[in-house]
Amino acid sequence: PPLRRVFAPAYAMAFFHANGRRKATSYALIMGIFSVVALVKRMPYPYRSILDGGVCIGLTWGIASLACIFINAVRTGRIPDVDPCLPEP
Repeated sequence: PPLRRVFAPAYAMAFFHANGRRKATSYALIMGIFSVVALVKRMPYPYRSILDGGVCIGLTWGIASLACIFINAVRTGRIPDVDPCLPEP
């Protein structure tokens, strides 16, 4: 349905059609991210730059791990066996 396409990011973050534990985890995670962003915005110059560098390294590590999972799935022909908590079509 078109509405699911509009709200695709929220579906991917498990705000819809997920079990209670997964929804609670998603809401807690998003609130934690908002809190950390608010705290980091108040940090002085050298510490914020150091933290920004750590974020760049972490994002690079995450992209590399996703690339490895993708390459492994293409090589073996099998998708990872993980429950995405999505509704049945």
